[in-house]
Amino acid sequence: MAITKKQKELDVIKWLKSEECGVDVCGTFDYCVKCDKTKENPCDKAFKAFNKKPVAKKAPAKKTAAKKEVACTKTKK
Repeated sequence: MAITKKQKELDVIKWLKSEECGVDVCGTFDYCVKCDKTKENPCDKAFKAFNKKPVAKKAPAKKTAAKKEVACTKTKK
């Protein structure tokens, strides 16, 4: 199992925060809602999934009504 650079970074942050708080803070960060602890590098994957920008969906093309030609009539005065 290869640990990613981001996983190592997040592990250090969790460790330091846990020491500061006196309890294990695993599962308390915002990105933890995306965590699947059964996967390799769960914090890294959760962090990426949480911060992923939503893909903008293209709006369906609007059908525009065909323009009707308007007869141009000059009025004589």
